[in-house]
Amino acid sequence: MSYEAKVASISAGESWAGKLAQFFPDATPVQIPVRVTGIDSAGDVCSEDTVIEFGTPREVIFTSRMPLEFATQLRVENADGSLSTEASVVALQLNNGHTAVAARFVREPLNWIVKRGR
Repeated sequence: MSYEAKVASISAGESWAGKLAQFFPDATPVQIPVRVTGIDSAGDVCSEDTVIEFGTPREVIFTSRMPLEFATQLRVENADGSLSTEASVVALQLNNGHTAVAARFVREPLNWIVKRGR
């Protein structure tokens, strides 16, 4: 699939995560429920349940209501623990109380379904 076709298919989704995913050419649509935990700028631990809407071999893209900033360190975990990894916020897109977040894995997770092409 060409880059233009991938952007067009992502743009068809109206989610804020889909809009941010346009900046990640390897982004693949996924639906993975996760718990995201981080520490906000005040030093308080914050956590929420969300859904990874797009993934690349190195990043996850989701929406959040947490007060995240660039470089915020996060833990991303699914319910059965098969995905449990650290990530760092690399992009944010804010709009009307919604925040789309792209977070890059600190280390390659063992059980990540979006793999690098060969």
